[in-house]
Amino acid sequence: MPMLLTLGKRLAQGYGLLLAMAVGGLVFANLFGLGSFLILEVSSVGDRVTSAEPYGWWMHCGWFVGVGLALIGAFTPKRAVHNRGIVKRTEAESQPADLTTPESGNWKTIGKRSGILSSIAFFGFAGGFAGLMLGGSLLLFWFSLAYSPFAPPGWAGSVNVEQRANGHLIENENVMTTTHPVALYAFGLPIGLGATAGMILGGVGAALGKVEDVE
Repeated sequence: MPMLLTLGKRLAQGYGLLLAMAVGGLVFANLFGLGSFLILEVSSVGDRVTSAEPYGWWMHCGWFVGVGLALIGAFTPKRAVHNRGIVKRTEAESQPADLTTPESGNWKTIGKRSGILSSIAFFGFAGGFAGLMLGGSLLLFWFSLAYSPFAPPGWAGSVNVEQRANGHLIENENVMTTTHPVALYAFGLPIGLGATAGMILGGVGAALGKVEDVE
């Protein structure tokens, strides 16, 4: 069991690092692309740039910069976090036993068997929400990869930046959209699978009496 917990922690840390790299690459690719657009527009007032190649080169450079900064930020604060963890453990060990360990027998849980429909609805919603989080992160990976120099043909061309009205802002906000099938599957498939798996798990658990409503 401790080995599985350690493995799960490592996987979560690795996924978090990949997510930070994707965010950094996407943000800096857009920043470098916007900066190159402004510079080229100002420097070529009478001769408008018609090719998108200079913008793409700068966006790829920005993607590498963002990924590199994410890697640097992920590995540099490890020693400081390790030192803070040692201090917290020392403080916890120095506290009296009655403050750190709760008395046994004070916590009681009274439950009854959950209904099948309510269990299916609850676990289906929970699975769908977990799938939404996973699908959103996979969609973020897709957008970041589309802005990178490693994007397959057709990915970058399917990304559109649209201006949409926001009731909380005076100006319209820019929103990246795409209709590429890989992006749609990456976002929608985890939601459907998570909701389906949650409903099956909730229904089977309720039928076997393994799910209880806590009172």
